[in-house]
Amino acid sequence: MKKIIFIGFFLFSFLVSSQTDEEDIILNSVLDELFKTDSLSVDLVRSDYLYTTFSIDDKVYFAGRNFGINQYSFTPNISYMRGQNFFLSLGSAYFSELNPNWDFISLSSGYSVFLDNSKRFNLTGIYSRIFFSADADELNPNRLAISLVYHKKNLRTRMSGGYLFGGSSSLYSALGVSYNINLVEDYKWDLTFNPELSFLFSQQTVSEQISSGFSPQQIEQDVFELINTKIEFPIELDFGSWDFEVSYNLNFPSPLISETNIINTSFFTFTIGYFVGL
Repeated sequence: MKKIIFIGFFLFSFLVSSQTDEEDIILNSVLDELFKTDSLSVDLVRSDYLYTTFSIDDKVYFAGRNFGINQYSFTPNISYMRGQNFFLSLGSAYFSELNPNWDFISLSSGYSVFLDNSKRFNLTGIYSRIFFSADADELNPNRLAISLVYHKKNLRTRMSGGYLFGGSSSLYSALGVSYNINLVEDYKWDLTFNPELSFLFSQQTVSEQISSGFSPQQIEQDVFELINTKIEFPIELDFGSWDFEVSYNLNFPSPLISETNIINTSFFTFTIGYFVGL
């Protein structure tokens, strides 16, 4: 479950102000592994940027699953961007019913490049180091990840994959498609709707009992399969350097071999962010 927590909380949702399409794509791609940003207000005279966010989930589900723990969470984060390619991020997560409540602290760094002259394809690589509050041999304190983003007008498609290691190593991949709809555009503020459909795949170890003569045997094998489908409905308000988002999220978890009576889940997320050029 810890590995799933780690994957989920490095895909924080937030929004920022918008100026031009090219500027949106640049910093959107740079931080895409850490955030799902759809627009950024950028002063191109500056080369350093700082972005802080605070996000609250009214319910917490791991890979879309309800484990019978009624709790909320909040996730503070601060990110430093150097130019249009390099970024460094420090974040944490608080879970109301876990002990200790502050589950982990993370430090991440990444680099992003465009693959074509039209700047529609962007490739981002990232390394993350996680410091867990609880000691457990199966937890993975390291992550290597890569993502490929295709951006054309209001449509964005993102494919990503990662390797978690240092404990019980695992692989994961994700696919997401989103479309940005401008509801209100004003010189002081913008209101947008950005629905997204995403799929999460993960490596799992499953057990199967087979009959061999008179002695049943338990066989374990690693499988890589879809574990959750998610639909998000975020409303985003950009007001100067301040950004606000309210999102309604639906999870449709795919049952594994050992799971029965799995149900769909839903939750709300509220995020506030502040973006500034240094």
